[in-house]
Amino acid sequence: MRRDPALRFAAAALLSLGLHALLVMGGWLRPPAMKAESTLLLEARLAPAAPLDPPPAARPAPTRREISPPRSPRRTQQPVSPPRVVASPAPSAYEVPSPSAEEPSGTTAQDAPLAQSATAPPSTPSEPAAAPAVSEAPVLAALPRKGRIRYIAYLGSDRFTVGKTVQTWELKGNDYKLGSVSETTGIVEFFRAQRHIYLSEGKLTARGLRPERFFMSRTRRGRTEAAQALFDWQAGQLTLGKVPERHREALVADAQDIVSFMYQLALAPPAPGRTRLAITNGSRFETYEIDVLEEEKIETPLGVMRTLPIRQIPRPGAESIAFWLAVDHLHLPVKIRFFDREGRPVGEQIVEEIELSDG
Repeated sequence: MRRDPALRFAAAALLSLGLHALLVMGGWLRPPAMKAESTLLLEARLAPAAPLDPPPAARPAPTRREISPPRSPRRTQQPVSPPRVVASPAPSAYEVPSPSAEEPSGTTAQDAPLAQSATAPPSTPSEPAAAPAVSEAPVLAALPRKGRIRYIAYLGSDRFTVGKTVQTWELKGNDYKLGSVSETTGIVEFFRAQRHIYLSEGKLTARGLRPERFFMSRTRRGRTEAAQALFDWQAGQLTLGKVPERHREALVADAQDIVSFMYQLALAPPAPGRTRLAITNGSRFETYEIDVLEEEKIETPLGVMRTLPIRQIPRPGAESIAFWLAVDHLHLPVKIRFFDREGRPVGEQIVEEIELSDG
């Protein structure tokens, strides 16, 4: 199809006008020229660094040995390596609560959701303590000056966590102090809060621990009951009983309280077999007959441990206890199990942390 000559002429005219406009205005479209004096020059120079102050000399840390859980759960089945030496604060002392005269004696299973403390005694009365045969002074192991053991407390065979226990000790010269505090945690703390405190003080002799004073308190539902035992070794008498009631009994050789006796066995681990120990819980003075079993490996949050199992021989109608001493860790108690009057396991405490310090 042929285009109109008029349209072709108009298009050519418009194109010509556009080209002339670009030629005339081209100077306006060019960027302005940069002046020489406004140009910025960047120059990099290397200067010598200022001398650094010498680092301060490192101070030697006080010795402390700590056994911590392995970082990977898969390593819990490997033997725990020897404790490493690091700094640690000293274990804190526990405040002894004031006893309440209104608190009735005895504890029911419903009032005690917390697994009994690592030093809890049988709740039924027993025969008076008989004098065990006095043996030669044992060869004692050495304990660090300070230590702390933390346990997780379980209730029942389902291992339901109900609380925690912390045991501490401190040695100053020939004096010793031992403490055990158990308390409920979590939901159990909200509904049935409890706190058990056991304190033992005395001398470290050639035969081991020799208690002089023992105190226990049990707080539940806001009330506290307490008992105390005083060892008069010179007079051969033991004054004991619930506060404020007291009575006296004849004190036998090598008698212990329910805190000190496990550490006495740690200082002088017994050979496998059966033995007897005279022990007071502050209210009663009785003889524990115990079996020392062959070595056994147990699993703990710190790994697999070689242990020396010790089991109290249960008496009819009485509760009993068993515990495991760690062979590679100063024979410290790392697991404690409690049995009811029918011999069924009702609670357990197992180690989750050990701290040792010679500072």
